[in-house]
Amino acid sequence: MTVRLVFVETPKQLPSPPPAGRVVTLDLAFAAGGQFERSTRPFIRELGLRLARWIDHHPHPAWEEYLGDPRFTLVDKREAPACPELVTPERVEEIGEVQHVFAHADFDGLMSAVKFLRRGVPPYPEADEDARAIDAPGRGFSCSERGRRLADAIDRSRDAQPRQHGRFLQALAEAMVAGEEPEALRQRIDALAAAAQMRREQLLPLLDRAVQDHPEILLLSLDRMLSPSDKKRLLLPLEERARVAVIEEPQAVTVATFDETLRLTRLSALHGTDGLAWGKARYRDIREELLSLLSS
Repeated sequence: MTVRLVFVETPKQLPSPPPAGRVVTLDLAFAAGGQFERSTRPFIRELGLRLARWIDHHPHPAWEEYLGDPRFTLVDKREAPACPELVTPERVEEIGEVQHVFAHADFDGLMSAVKFLRRGVPPYPEADEDARAIDAPGRGFSCSERGRRLADAIDRSRDAQPRQHGRFLQALAEAMVAGEEPEALRQRIDALAAAAQMRREQLLPLLDRAVQDHPEILLLSLDRMLSPSDKKRLLLPLEERARVAVIEEPQAVTVATFDETLRLTRLSALHGTDGLAWGKARYRDIREELLSLLSS
C-alpha cells in the first residue's frame, strides 16, 4: 500500500485533512496561541478516529486535553529531545496501516517520517543521535558527518529554494527509505550543504555586534529580519558564550538557552519551547521579565 507523505512548514498552516484514510503526524507541534483554535483543533476534530497517531515532543498547554487519548503520543522535549526516538518498531506496529503521513519540514521531521516508513528502523545507525544533536543542541549529543551534511542541506534548501523545499524533502525521504542515494540527489545535497557552510561563514561577522546586556545575557540587535536558519546559525555560538542568547530584529525578538532549568515559555510576550522562544516584541518589552526569570 502506498503511503502519501506530506511535509508541513509550520503548524500555523496545516494542509486540509485528507477526505479518506488514516493519518499519522510526526514532529508537528500544536500551533501557539490563538492559532491552535484556528489550525490544530479543527484538523484534529475533522480527522476524528482517522487520526491514527499524533506523535510530538513540543510541550503545549492543550496537551492536557488529550491525556489518555490513544490517538496521541505526546512526550516532553526533556524526555524526548528529538522526535525519531518516539517512532519505535513497537509503536509503528501498534499504529497499524496508514495512508497519510504528515511531518514537519525539517531534519527532525524528515528522520521521523523515514523511520516510520521503515517500520521504526532508522535509515542509518547514528540517525536518532543526529536528530537529538540537531534538535536539542547544547545537551551533549553528537552529530555525525552524514547527519550534519543532511541537516545543512535541508536548512539551505528551505532558505534558498522555499518553493522546491517540499519536493527536496520528498526526494530525500524516498532515497533514505530505499537506502540508496541517486547521483543527481547526491550532487544536490553536496551543493546545498556547501552553500550552508558558506552562509555560516558569511554570518560570523555579525557575532561581533553582540553585547553583554547582563552578566548572563548576550544581545545581538539587527537592522533586518533573518531567516530561521540564519538565526539558528547565530544563536548557537551565542548560547555557547552566555546563559541566554537574544536576537532582536526590527519586528521580532528570539530568546534561546541551553540551560534546561530556564522556562522561556514563561515569557508572556513570546511562544515556543523552554529552550527557544520568539514573538513580535521588542527586547525592552521582555527584558525585565527575562531578568526576573534568571534570578528566580
